[in-house]
Amino acid sequence: MIRPTFANTASFTTRKRYILRGGKGPVTLPVRCGLVIHPSQGPILIDAGCGPRLTQGRGRSFALRAYNWALRPKIYTAASPIALLDAHGFKPDDVNKILVTHLHADHVGYLNDFPHAVFITDDVLTGSLAEGVFAELLPDDFVERQVSLRRFPTAMLPFGLGDGFDILGDGSILALPLPGHAQGHFGLCFTGDTPLLYAVDAQWLLAGISEDRSPGFPASLIAHNAENLRESMALVRRFANEGGEVMLCHDPAQTPYDWSPPNV
Repeated sequence: MIRPTFANTASFTTRKRYILRGGKGPVTLPVRCGLVIHPSQGPILIDAGCGPRLTQGRGRSFALRAYNWALRPKIYTAASPIALLDAHGFKPDDVNKILVTHLHADHVGYLNDFPHAVFITDDVLTGSLAEGVFAELLPDDFVERQVSLRRFPTAMLPFGLGDGFDILGDGSILALPLPGHAQGHFGLCFTGDTPLLYAVDAQWLLAGISEDRSPGFPASLIAHNAENLRESMALVRRFANEGGEVMLCHDPAQTPYDWSPPNV
């Protein structure tokens, strides 16, 4: 049974009411990226985290600098995807696949550090600045290296929740479109006795899904499609109610799948 390991590449602090209706006080949110070690396909990354290209560099656009100013992330280079790989005995050149759940800046920060990887996305080749996509963070050959997850065969998801895409060909990980948060946003279902759904940014906090508490203003403005987001939240909630495990990218609760670098 394959399970992911997640590193916290960065964090940012915001008011809880912005991301959870009725929330109170501040909350510090992690920015996860993941690693899967497949027995035949080797190390596979889930997103590429939030990296220093967002926060440093003279050549950054005004829009990217404004995004950094608004978010003010703390970057943890000791927990970068490169450090996560190194801790498991791999180098960036060993990575042949990165599952890019969507193209927002906090999920693509280290893509340029993986020269041999293909990028599996949900039919999204590029995106506009208005959609939260900063082309300057993407490799110049991103489009040429992109592979649509819809090229892969389908397989039934646990609990009768429809079809997912069998991206590794052995049924161990099924990609599940979860539209609403961003164009092409998808999650990953790790099958097994107790299935795990990494629902990425279907919500900011697990309470938002389990209690059906959508984000407050201004986070509500980020959704690519509010109706699709509600439908995705309902699907994730059904998964959890049926007995599956659910993880999100930004929920601060520690999980059994979170990795911390030594001596940090």
